[in-house]
Amino acid sequence: KKDAIYTYHFYHLLQRAKKIYLLDNTESDGLDGGEKSRFITQLEVEKQPNHHLTHEIIQPIVPNIASTPIRIAKSDAVLMRLKEIAIGKGFSPSALTTYIRNPIQFYFQRILSIKESEEVEENIALNTLGTIIHETLEALYKPFINTFLTAPNLEKMLSLANEEVLQQFKAIYKEGEVKKGKNLLAFEVAKRNVFNFLMEEKKQIENGDAIKILALETPLERILKDERLPFPIKIAGNVDRIEIRNNKIRIIDYKTGKVDKNNVQLKDWTGLTLELKNDKIIQLLCYAFMYEEQTNGLEMEAGIISFKNMKGGFLPFGLKQEKEFCTTITPDTLAHFKTELILLINEILNSEIPFKEKI
Repeated sequence: KKDAIYTYHFYHLLQRAKKIYLLDNTESDGLDGGEKSRFITQLEVEKQPNHHLTHEIIQPIVPNIASTPIRIAKSDAVLMRLKEIAIGKGFSPSALTTYIRNPIQFYFQRILSIKESEEVEENIALNTLGTIIHETLEALYKPFINTFLTAPNLEKMLSLANEEVLQQFKAIYKEGEVKKGKNLLAFEVAKRNVFNFLMEEKKQIENGDAIKILALETPLERILKDERLPFPIKIAGNVDRIEIRNNKIRIIDYKTGKVDKNNVQLKDWTGLTLELKNDKIIQLLCYAFMYEEQTNGLEMEAGIISFKNMKGGFLPFGLKQEKEFCTTITPDTLAHFKTELILLINEILNSEIPFKEKI
């Protein structure tokens, strides 16, 4: 019945018209997309002597270059702002890796101080989940700073863990519903990550590891002085955890995402700061550089614990020496790193090199 009504209206609309345009969409977007109406086919099949049918396919003109990468020259004001950051707040490891990722992003975030717009989260975002796990671990471990951890300490933390995760959810994700949908899944993921972390720590202590936590979520900074730099540069940032483990300093960075061993292993210093794949190595060596003067003669290593790769355990920075990777960060290691870091900082400060967008 509906088909008959549609047909009636279609032909009556055409009845007295001199020129008719019938449009159909060739895009197959949907179950029956990309096919022209049967009415058009009918007009073609039952063509009358007075009908002159022409077909034309119309498509948008797509230019070869959709957009031109942004280039921003370093004006005197920009250079002053860079110097202000360098000797004031300092360059953080994340700021340096942001520049490597995309200089324009560095320009917007660090020079212009444009923050990403805050959106109301209906579901827990990955970075929010990471914050919740970080804050939970900090709260659980804080009472045991500067004491050697014991298995009963870990059992105590395990008994408090679920309630602490809930408290952090409420504190960080104020308006959110935790008990249903995707948020419930995220809540369970956070609990599982914290549980796995604490269980692994307990197992290591029972196997004989001597662990003393020196600092949690602590700010570090150090002035980088070198004749190759135009002026002293402050390197500053927060590190998740510093500990003494089996008489060796260990700097730990927690990552919610997946990190593998090869992400923190370096075969050659050449071009360290040119490729984004080295971002985690740069972060770890920045932490080691900042903490170097506080090691009191102890050996030092820096690495990542990835919550999506708990089986990998602590993933230390390793530098290839002959056939194996050395995880101890020596003064020689940091001297090589400083050379690469100075190259990067000089590029950031160079008035001749504009900020160029990476597409």
